[in-house]
Amino acid sequence: MTKSALLLMILLAARPARGATVEASTLVRHYDDGETRVTSPSLDVDTVFNNDRMKFGVGVANDILTSASSDVRTYSSKGQIEDNRLEFSSAFETAVPDGTMGFGYTQSDEVDYSSRIVSASATREFFQKNTVIGFGFSNGQDRIGDASDPMFEEPMNHQVYSLSLTQVLSRQSIVQFLYDFRVESGYVMSPYRKAKVKDATGAIQPSLPENHPRTRNRNALAVKYNYFSQPLDISFATTYRFYFDSWEVRSHTLEERISKEFGKRWSLSLILRYYMQSKASFFQDYYEDGNVPPFRTGNTTLSTYNSVLAGLRPQYNISSGFGLYMKYEYYLQTFQDVSDAGLYFDANDDKKLKTNAQVVGLGLNMKF
Repeated sequence: MTKSALLLMILLAARPARGATVEASTLVRHYDDGETRVTSPSLDVDTVFNNDRMKFGVGVANDILTSASSDVRTYSSKGQIEDNRLEFSSAFETAVPDGTMGFGYTQSDEVDYSSRIVSASATREFFQKNTVIGFGFSNGQDRIGDASDPMFEEPMNHQVYSLSLTQVLSRQSIVQFLYDFRVESGYVMSPYRKAKVKDATGAIQPSLPENHPRTRNRNALAVKYNYFSQPLDISFATTYRFYFDSWEVRSHTLEERISKEFGKRWSLSLILRYYMQSKASFFQDYYEDGNVPPFRTGNTTLSTYNSVLAGLRPQYNISSGFGLYMKYEYYLQTFQDVSDAGLYFDANDDKKLKTNAQVVGLGLNMKF
């Protein structure tokens, strides 16, 4: 689908029908860790109609990437890579007796990767809407290519099954329990990443293409608790998430989001997040030449590491239907068992891998 067709659909969605409410938001986000830079403009338009019983939304996003990361410097002769990803999404939701039902579609395309995802969801309300059960399902079909080999193409399929329970505890608090089960099958790896290899003496050997299992089952359990303190006039949103999968990766995430309004114009949100993860069963920083296991990886996110994120999001409401907001986030990843190989055939420049990044965003909300 062309960019002009995407914009046309957005404009059609934004054209208000009688009695409809339209809300549009745009955001330009820039990520920079000193080696990789990603600029991501996006536009989302939602319209509510039929006496607020139906909602339709479309969105378009573009990721413009330039990277000279440690992997690129180590394995690529170019020293720097560039990529461009265009994503289009649409979603429809309608009220049904004692609940809702929704459908969605997302497509994403870049030079060497394409993805198509269809989804469906539903909710059911109980006890005067104080208890809500949610169900969700999505099915994705991905095609993975190699920019250096036009004949290379591999499929990767994924399905996600979701279940949630939301319970109103009081006028000031609400709790939600969530479970996601994701199944991946096919080419669950990258044609670009390499596994590092050493021999028994510690001498570095030629790297090998990574090879992952062809299936991966992922589980995620989460609990969210939202509370509004009337004496402080502050909202607290606390989230804990536990993740485990069939590759023996385990992770814990704890997040706190604190929000406060200052009069009718200003609001400010503070975000703090801590993440810790154990490595996949087949992950090694360097594999031993002559004893390389059937499954090997160059993916640093399958290692043992932890990360910290701190962010601020101020917003200024110019009017009841027009607001400006920005976001700033600082992100730090500390790896326990991964080295930055630097020059691949020189072990002397190896050092522990650490990544810190800054994310800056500027956005606009409109409602009419």
